Amino acid sequence: MDSHTLEVLGFPRVREILAGLCHTDMGRERALALEPVSDAQHIAAELDRLDEVVGLADEPPLGDVKDVRPLLEQLRAAGLLTGEELLRVRVACTGIRKCREFFGNQRQEASRVRSLVHDMAPQPLLEREIDDAIDEAGVVRDSATPELAGIRRRLRSMRNALVRKLERMAADNPGWFGGAATVRGGRFVLPLLLEHRAGIPGVVHGSSGSGQTLFVEPLAMVSDGNELQELQDAEAEEVARILRALSRHVAEHVPELSSAMAAAGTLDLLVAKRRFAARFDCRRPEPAADGGLELVRARHPLLLYRKVSVVPLDIRFPDEALVVLISGPNAGGKTVVLKTLGLLALMFNAGMYVPAASGTRLPVFKQVFADIGDEQSLDSDLSSFTAHVGRLKEILDRADSESLVLIDEIGSSTAPEEGAALAVAVLEALRDRGVKSVVTTHFGALKMFAQDEPGMANAAMEWGLQELANDECRMSNTGTSGNRQSSIVNRQSQGPTYRLKMGFPGESSAFEIAAGAGMPAKIIERARTRIGREWLDMGAKLRALDEELHKAQVARSAAELEQQRAARLRQDYDGRLREAREEARTAKERLRSEEERFLREKRREIENLVRQIKEQKASHESVVAAKQHVEQALAEAEVKAEVEAEADGEAPEELKAGDNVESHTFRRQGVVVETSENRATVAFGQIRVELALADLRLVKPAESRVESRESRVDTRESRVESREERVESRG
Repeated sequence: MDSHTLEVLGFPRVREILAGLCHTDMGRERALALEPVSDAQHIAAELDRLDEVVGLADEPPLGDVKDVRPLLEQLRAAGLLTGEELLRVRVACTGIRKCREFFGNQRQEASRVRSLVHDMAPQPLLEREIDDAIDEAGVVRDSATPELAGIRRRLRSMRNALVRKLERMAADNPGWFGGAATVRGGRFVLPLLLEHRAGIPGVVHGSSGSGQTLFVEPLAMVSDGNELQELQDAEAEEVARILRALSRHVAEHVPELSSAMAAAGTLDLLVAKRRFAARFDCRRPEPAADGGLELVRARHPLLLYRKVSVVPLDIRFPDEALVVLISGPNAGGKTVVLKTLGLLALMFNAGMYVPAASGTRLPVFKQVFADIGDEQSLDSDLSSFTAHVGRLKEILDRADSESLVLIDEIGSSTAPEEGAALAVAVLEALRDRGVKSVVTTHFGALKMFAQDEPGMANAAMEWGLQELANDECRMSNTGTSGNRQSSIVNRQSQGPTYRLKMGFPGESSAFEIAAGAGMPAKIIERARTRIGREWLDMGAKLRALDEELHKAQVARSAAELEQQRAARLRQDYDGRLREAREEARTAKERLRSEEERFLREKRREIENLVRQIKEQKASHESVVAAKQHVEQALAEAEVKAEVEAEADGEAPEELKAGDNVESHTFRRQGVVVETSENRATVAFGQIRVELALADLRLVKPAESRVESRESRVDTRESRVESREERVESRG
């Protein structure tokens, strides 16, 4: 990636923030060396791992993984570590083990991170051996070996005996010594005053600064001192042997420890990215394989870090547009747009979340080029324009269809006419190569050129649009033209809102800015008369277009609110309709079940009645009674049919003589003979029955010979019907 661009867009500062969020030296080194890459698969894999780390309920204990890489290099060179250095190795082994245990206890699926943690192989035997031999101060323990324990036991006994002898000698000769027994050059001595030198023969191991005190090892103690020195030498030799053995054991695990250090650094950087994302409210951008680019509520992370009030940025490349030309007032936020877009693209390529809302889409740019700020170099004797042109040449030499180009104030620092012409040529070249480019300008000619040029689009930084909205609301309440004029004046006196609008160019607003800075009104008015009527007209048109756009946005917002309200009402209506239909279906099924039970009972009664007529002699009285019973059953069935029709919510159909119908009650088809207001006489073969219209359903001629499922009866029911006909004829 272009190093100049990284510096201009502030990526090194992002690396420093990441390094400050790391807990290990390995992670800090990786953060400071982080580079954007252009491999889409690598970026996706890194973001997938970051997804898993972000999803963890807690962070792994990486702070316990101490950096032992210098010690491992020392082992390769010298082959020996001190007790303090071995203690650092033991602490690192403990940290590695805790990290493995942490991921072993995680319930969340983290397969990609777990594969990374596999390289952090614990060394329990090495950890235990060092812990058994080295204490928390880095000193070899007495219990490291039985030999060392014995030597140190004899040393303590010998030292105590020597001290007791010296204390007795001092007690036997009061006034001879300037203090208690002490150690000089590894030997126990007494501070003998100079005037008593002859009283105690011995070896002098030094004197005080004044020369009045001699540090004397009495001759009677020399033999004990020699024995003590021998024990100390034996102790040092045994300690060295223990350290060499432990160092050899560590050396055997250098490859595993080196891999664990590397894995801990990678994991620490991922955790730092997680902390960065949480601190700056970042999201994972969607990869735009189609080359589309859209930022939704994006913020510049370095402005957030400095706790500057940041207006979220929304930018979307229009369809078919490759070059977006941004114009607007000075200090209106144009440069911030470039830096935000460029830095977020670099962060995405570095496998980081970006401070933007969901819906943000970014392609993988293989190169990002930025020409932002004053490039004047006094050392190389280059003017601003020369440096600017040199950078443009470099961009044109290297940029292609997979690059992002960001140019601030293109063609500036020279004559406006020539600068604008050069800018047009550069933009055409970038467009023709398919290079996605975002460029800022104040040149009116350049704005007009981009407005209708294929592959190019204008954009503008808003100038006090929110204030305009507030004034328009006040104006709409009064409805006076005077208030409308006041709203425009107020709009011009307000500062920029730092919001980007796509579709048309913006105003430089130099006069408004000058007025806000306190420039005398006469000077501003004189300046207006100097720039020409055409330019003023264009400014007025832009302002009018701005106002129309705002009105359209307000109308669109209102329409969206109404649409949302309608959607909620429709959803509520659909829910209630589903409930009503379910209730109706349940009631219908219940009524149908009751009807079927009722018909079964009546058919059994009729069948029993026919059987009784057959078994008896069919007297006139019994036939009349049977007919009355059948008529009563028919009346009850009609009532049931009417209840069912009301439950179905269907009005009876208009019938006329000759229509083919089906009876709900009898589950049979017949022909209408005659109709009245609410009833109809239907012929079922030779039987004619008067029924309610609600009990009948009109059937097509093709269906007239097809009986419904409910009317299919067995042979026994057919015999019952024939008996009913005979009863009717006799009656």
